[in-house]
Order: sequence, then structure tokens, then C-alpha cells
Amino acid sequence: MLSPVVEFYERIFVVFYMVKEIKHREIFKSMFASSPWVNSLLPFLHELLSSYKDQMSNSQQDNINCLFGLLKKSGSRLLFSPEIHNNTPDKGKLEQEIKTVSEQLEEEKQEWLKRRHQHLSRILYIKNESLIKNLADSAMEVTQQVFRMQNKERKELVTHLKQSMTDRIQIKKSWQDLVQQLTHEKAIWFCPQSYPRSWQLDPTEGPCRIRKRMQRCHLGISERYISPKFWDKLTAEKVDPPLLFLFEDDHQTSDSAALMYRLYTSEKIQFTCGCTTVSPSSESKGELLIGERNVYFVADVAVSDMNYTQVLLGNKDQLSMTWPQMDIKEFLPRWYQLKDVGLEIFLTNGKTCLLAFSSTEERNQTLKQLENVELPNLVKGENMSSIQQLWGSGRMTNFEYLTLLNKIAGRSFNDLMQYPIFPFIIRNYENEELDLSNQSLYRDLSKPIAVQDKSREKKYIENYQYLKQEYEKFLSKNDETFYRVAPYHYGSHYSNSGTVLHFLVRLPPFTKMFLNFQDNHFDLPDRTFHNMAITWKLSSYQSISDVKELIPEFFFQPEMFLNSEGFDFGTKQTGDLVWDVQLPSWCQGNARLFVLIHRQALESPYVSENIHRWINLVYGYKQQGDSAVQAINVFHPATYFGVDVDSEKDPVHRQALITMIKTYGQTPKQLLRTPHPQLPPYLLTQIFPSLANVGKPTTMISSLSCVKGLNWGDYVGSPDCPPPAVIHRKETRSVAAVKLIALQTGEVFGIRNESCLLTMCSKDRGVIGINTTDVIWAAILSWKHPDGILRITNNPDRSPVNFLQVSPYDQTTCIASVPDCRLLFIGGRAGVITVYTTLHNTAKKSHLQVLGHKKQLYGHTCPITTITVCKSYSIFVSASEDGLCIIWDLNRLSYVRSIEGHTCSVNTIAISETLGDIVTISSADVGSIMMLHTVNAQLVAVHNCEDRILCAAYSSAAEGRSVNVIAGGLSAGIVRLWNSWTLEPVRDLVDEALKGKQILR
Repeated sequence: MLSPVVEFYERIFVVFYMVKEIKHREIFKSMFASSPWVNSLLPFLHELLSSYKDQMSNSQQDNINCLFGLLKKSGSRLLFSPEIHNNTPDKGKLEQEIKTVSEQLEEEKQEWLKRRHQHLSRILYIKNESLIKNLADSAMEVTQQVFRMQNKERKELVTHLKQSMTDRIQIKKSWQDLVQQLTHEKAIWFCPQSYPRSWQLDPTEGPCRIRKRMQRCHLGISERYISPKFWDKLTAEKVDPPLLFLFEDDHQTSDSAALMYRLYTSEKIQFTCGCTTVSPSSESKGELLIGERNVYFVADVAVSDMNYTQVLLGNKDQLSMTWPQMDIKEFLPRWYQLKDVGLEIFLTNGKTCLLAFSSTEERNQTLKQLENVELPNLVKGENMSSIQQLWGSGRMTNFEYLTLLNKIAGRSFNDLMQYPIFPFIIRNYENEELDLSNQSLYRDLSKPIAVQDKSREKKYIENYQYLKQEYEKFLSKNDETFYRVAPYHYGSHYSNSGTVLHFLVRLPPFTKMFLNFQDNHFDLPDRTFHNMAITWKLSSYQSISDVKELIPEFFFQPEMFLNSEGFDFGTKQTGDLVWDVQLPSWCQGNARLFVLIHRQALESPYVSENIHRWINLVYGYKQQGDSAVQAINVFHPATYFGVDVDSEKDPVHRQALITMIKTYGQTPKQLLRTPHPQLPPYLLTQIFPSLANVGKPTTMISSLSCVKGLNWGDYVGSPDCPPPAVIHRKETRSVAAVKLIALQTGEVFGIRNESCLLTMCSKDRGVIGINTTDVIWAAILSWKHPDGILRITNNPDRSPVNFLQVSPYDQTTCIASVPDCRLLFIGGRAGVITVYTTLHNTAKKSHLQVLGHKKQLYGHTCPITTITVCKSYSIFVSASEDGLCIIWDLNRLSYVRSIEGHTCSVNTIAISETLGDIVTISSADVGSIMMLHTVNAQLVAVHNCEDRILCAAYSSAAEGRSVNVIAGGLSAGIVRLWNSWTLEPVRDLVDEALKGKQILR
């Protein structure tokens, strides 16, 4: 209260009060004992006396002086004289002392107020604790309720947006199905101006991994690469296909997210991992999802080379791939760019997919997840010892063996740098005739392709020795400024992306890949693949840099030799136009005959005796090490497995190594460390029955006049075998059987008209070359009942069971089924084929259950007469009364192309299980017309038969070892065999008891 901030009169009153207090002495002593701030009164009294002396009365001044005395007596030390004037030196000290004391008192005051506030707060909190708690709980409850309401609204909005995107995808797919079925060339919405006029290779694999089917496409290349006569093929690309606007948007990323959402909500996803799908033409990053029933790949964005025509045709999906777990047949680890990060999935429908992961750990984790999934059709992968045993016992052909060796060694059709490798076989491409029994016809399989001429060996050996000396000098100097590699014989490789594209340049989509590879240019005309004889010479001895071996297509794909799309490869220096590949005269310049003869050469006795020598070079002990050096078989080190790019620290060397890996080629994994055994000689006479007749007079007919040594094979009716004889005859009159159906197990079923046989087979054990199929269920499906219901007889001792009520607006004319009972095809009088997805289910009375919705295929305008399924090539062919035959895709259930030429009803169709060739037969009142087409609907031959052909079937002996035949049952009671290559008659099988009777099946 004595502080200068207090009013003068209040300060005078405090002084007066303190002096006049009766017990002031006791009070001052107590104050000095309890508070350190008593001495702060003295500066204030000094200031009061010095500053206000003129305003004070004498009594007031006396009171102040009295207070000074009291304080002094109480123990306070006077720092200044009671009399301080404005001009004395003590004036400044006094002001400083007052300031210091005031600040200290203010701090003490604030501290006291703080303690007071805390004390009062505690009192208030204790007093109102329950009220505060209730208020806090109420506020928290309100906040949580508001958050829940907001979160609910937010989730509903997100769900609505995702559902709308998902619905858009589903609508797109539904429209895509409609477009596929209603806009092809035989459908009602056909638009010829925009319909694709070109064809490309379909990646679907047939038997022995053969890829020979073609699918429609737009070429997607400039006119300057096409001969002017073929420019009309490009005009369709400039016209939008029907309903394109439904598929054009910029929402690939959102569609991908929506698709992922749909998968997670429709099926429990057990595992996800990022990866990249690898195909010969593109790579697509995305997410692999393993669900309870399916495995999915969802791309991050639409495939880069996607064109909407391929989407509309069903050949590609923009964003996703779905693999039902029941379709997964096999999955194998793979190398990708010499890193152990790949995984290849094989499906029962002939599709394959190569996936590349970011690390070996992620790949192995995915493999482990797939191993834990229940895959009903999973087969045990082939191993080297099992297939070697099968080949060594004669139960596997050379083609099948080499195909599996490529597969085990990691070669894949999805990776051009690891494309399967096949050997050059024939060295003579210039003779008019060919004798497959002449050993001089063949290359030396014990030597690499580059040293078929012994004079070339010295050059490559000298090259190796020189590089070896340079490498040893480099090692001795320990100089890391230069990048040196270990010595090698060849600077190029027998298999790489350039080699594959060089051979397949005429076959889309490889044509566009070749242009990308060659900086948007075709190769020089003289260097383009145009002549088999020149290709052999370049690879075997004329060129140092050209050491190409062959690819599998040389043994099954005739389209690779034909310039069907009219590409402009230019003119050679001789003035000759580069067009189709010039094939040898011994195949009559016919590409189809060339691959068939070439396949026979691969299976010839000489090759069978010596193919193990080539295997030693490419897959065996001569691939690496001293044996490779002695065999003149060492390639650039960057082509071998084990190159560790990550260990290379120098960025320049590292980039150089990556470039080498991507361009030089990749040597297959080494499968054998010891010499491969030779095929036992005694097996040759068992494999080739014609060898047993060597030196004996024979009247055997030749399958081709310009080729000697072709093998007909070992089957009933083969010209290489004795004439067949009837060994069993049985008459049954209880049921009028008009069809005899032979199964792979050797069992024969006899059924009557208006019925078909349904079979359920055990899963394939995955080993090529032997019959591993068992029939585990069979039933007869019948139609044309008065009530229109299809019925199944699955027990001969019981009545037929009702199975399916078909449309009352159409009449069933024929039915066919896939051997595993997964699809049922019903042909009707209206020309519509209805497809049902079915499942073998013993819980059902009929043992067969229909799944999902039916699908209808439109293309015919007349009643369907027959439907024939070929599962090995994933096709089925339908025919109608107007003579039209249509090839359908068994996987996509979509139109492929038509076979025309018959003028009357086609009632019989046979499809080769080994070649995919299609025989269609139409019959008039007298005689029949038989047409032979390839799987790609290319006409091979037409045959007029004087008798009516009532039924037909293909033999299915191993290709290469056999020339299969088409067996036809004639109205004259004769079974006639026709050459499946040329459709020429081979022989008649006659039984006197059947003469004059119709052969129905």
C-alpha cells in the first residue's frame, strides 16, 4: 500500500495507521520474522518523503519519520538518509531500488494470484465435479453421434460412387457380350465398313503347346508398310465399330479401383501382391489377387496397346484377367531377364500367363499361396527324369520331348527373349524330291548350327583363344577401368527376340513388334526372311553373326511363311519381290505341306537316333564348362543364367550388362550335367513299322509323290500295317443304335438318334505322350420328348431323369457337350445355339447341374444340323441346312469365322485332335462332297464321293510319326480312309457282312 502506484492520500493513511497502532512494535517484529519483503517499505517511505514533502503537513512528516524510527528499532537497515533531495546522488539509487522492489512485488503478486486461482479452481471443481463430468460425457456423446452420422453419410457416398463405377463395368461387359454376338459378319448388326479384315495369332495353345489358331484384328500400322493392293484392309480401322461410344472414356484408373472393389466385395480375397504381366508385345503393371474361387489380375491402367476392336471381339480385356481356380492346370517358377522373379500359369483351356514380380521373395510367397489353394485340375509338373523315361521308351515323340524340355528349361511363348528353341533339321532345301531315309539330308546334330561346315570351326576357335588371352591379361592387371568379359566363340546367340521376330515377321502381331524392334522399319529386303535355303546357308556357314536355330512354329504353323496381309518388304537386289517365303520344291511350295513334312523329318529314325546330341549342346553338359569349349559351343557370358546385375557397382558397366541381357539372348537353363542317353535302336522298328518292311517288296502307296520315307504310322488301316481284319462281331436288337462313340479308354458306347453321350473324365495327369484319362461318369442325354424336356439316363436300370426345360419357341435339333461336362450346346431349328454352363454334381438326381445364365450364339439362319467340339484346339464347329459351317471359340463362346462352299445341308463334321483340321461333309440324294479346311478355315482340298458319306472320324496317331487318315462310313457298307494331308483315298475297309448296309457311325 506504500508503493508509488498508490494514491498519495492512501499512502499517508497507511503511515498514520501503522504509527498509531498500539501494538506496532510487536507487529513489526512479527513481520520481519515472517516476510522478507518488509525492507521494501523503506524505499517507498523515502520516495514518499522526498517526492511529497511540500504537500505534507508537519504531523504527516512526523509520522513518516516516526515510522522510520520504528522500522530501524525493529531491525531494518536504512539504505538512505530520511532526507533525500532531488539533487542528491541518492536520488538515482532510490529510483532504481524502488523499481527493483516493485518488480519483485509484482512477481510475488502474480504468483500469489496464480496459487489463489488454482486453489479456487480446486474448490470449484470439487464442488461441481459431478456436474462437470456429466457435461463432459454429454459433449463426448454428442461428438461421437455427429461423427457417426458424418461417417455413415461418407461411407454411403463412397459406396454409391464405387457401386456406380462397378455397375458401369458390368454394363460394359454386358454390352461387350452383345456386341460380340450381334456384330460379327454373320450377325444382324454386322457393319462391314468397320469389321476387321486382318488376322493375327491367337495365343491359345493346342496339344503339345501348339499355337496355330488365328483371330481377327486391326493391324494398327501405317499404309507405307502395306502393299497398295491390300490398303483396303486398313480402311476398316478408320471407321468406328458399332456402339464404340459405350467403351470410350478416360476412367481406366477409376475402373481399375472399382473392379478391385467389386472383387473384394463379391469374393473373399486371401492374398494380394503387385506384379507385371508379360506378353510378347507389352507389359502391364497391376495387382494379383487370390480369392476363394478365382485368381485375378487387375491392371493399374488399360493395356497400352489396346484397341477397342480387340475388346469388342472378346480377344482382350482392358483391365483384368480372371482365372477360375478349377481352370488352373499348372504354375511354374520362371526367370525373367535372368532374374529368378517370374511365375507362369497354365490353364486347362490353353491359355498361359507370365507374371514378373519385383523380388524372388514376393514370387515365392505367391507360389506358396497358390500351393495352399484347392485346385481341382492341378497336375504334377513334368520333371526331367519322367519325360526322359517316356521318350526313351518310345511313348513320346521328339516334338513332344523338345516341347517339354523347353518348358522345364523356362522357355516361354510369352517372353521373346526366352522363346522355345527347336533345331534346324534338314540341310537340303533345293532338291526336287526328298528322301527322309537318306542321312545326308540332315544336319549334324552333334555340332552347333554355326559349324555345320567343318571349315568354320577354325575361325571360332581362334576367336575364343584371342578373347581368352585378352581376358587373362585383364585379370592379371586387375584394371577395373575397362569392362571385360570371359571368352566366347560366338558374339550372337541362336535364340533372342530378334531371331523370333525375324522368322515371324509375316504373322501379326509379331509384324508390329518387328517394326518397333527395327525403329519402325522393315529389314533390308535381302536380309528379310524370304528363302529357306538361304536361311540355312546363313545360319550354318555363310554368316559369322547369324547362328539362328529354329522356333517351334517351323513344325506346325504354315501362316508364318505366307504374306497373307500384304506387307511391303521391298525388292531384293536381284529385282525379285519379297513376298511369301520361298519353300523347297519337295513340298510343292505349299506351306502346309512343308510343316507336315518338316514334322516328319523331326521324327525320322536318323533324328530320333541323334537328337540327344543336340540336347547335350543346348540343355545338357556341353552347354557350359570345358565340354562347351571343346564342342565350340560357348556364347557371350551375358546370355547365361547366374549373371548378377545387382552386384555390378559401376553404373556404366551395369547399364551395359542390362543391355546385353535384353538384346543378346538367353541360354536355357542347364538340365543335364551328364551325357543324354541315346534312344535304344531296337525301339525304332516299334516306332516306325515301315522299317520292318525295308528290303521287302511292297505295294504301299505314298502320301506324297515328291517325298520318300514318310511314315503312315501304327493304327488300324494304316498302309504301314497289315490290312485290318474283323475280330469281333455282335448283333443287338434291343435298341436301334445309330451312333458308336469310342472313348480314349477304349470303351465304345452305342446310342440312338436324338441323344448324345455325356462323359466326365478324371483330370489329366499332365504327361504328354501317354493316355492318362479315365472316365469317371457317363450318361445319355435325350431330346425330342413330347413335353420338350431334356432327360438324362445315368443308370441303365432306371428311367430317364428330367434335366432341363428348353424354350418352347424352338425345337432342339442337335446337342453336343464338352468332355468334362462344363458346357452343353443345344442347336435349334431357328438357327440359334444355346449354351449352358454345367457342373457334375452327384447331389443332383441327374448328376448334372446348370450354373448361371444361358448364352445364345447367333450366326445361322437355318436349322442347326450338327455341332462338333474339339477341346484340344478350344473350338467347336456348327453346321446348318443351308451348308454354312461356323467355327466358334470354345473359351470365349464367340464367333471366329465361317466355312462356306457347300450347296446343301452339312450333316457330318470331324475335327482332327492333332492338327485341328476340319472336315465337313454334305450329302445329296446320290454321293457326298467332302471339304477339308485348316483350323483357320483355309481350304485344303475338296473330294467328291460317289457314295453318300454318313459319318466320319479322324485317326489321332502322333503327328510326325504318322500321316493320319479320315475314316468315313459309306452308304455302300464300306469304311473308306482318306489321306488327311491331301484328301486322297488311301484304302477301303470291307467286311462282307456289311456290304450294302449303311455305315452310320
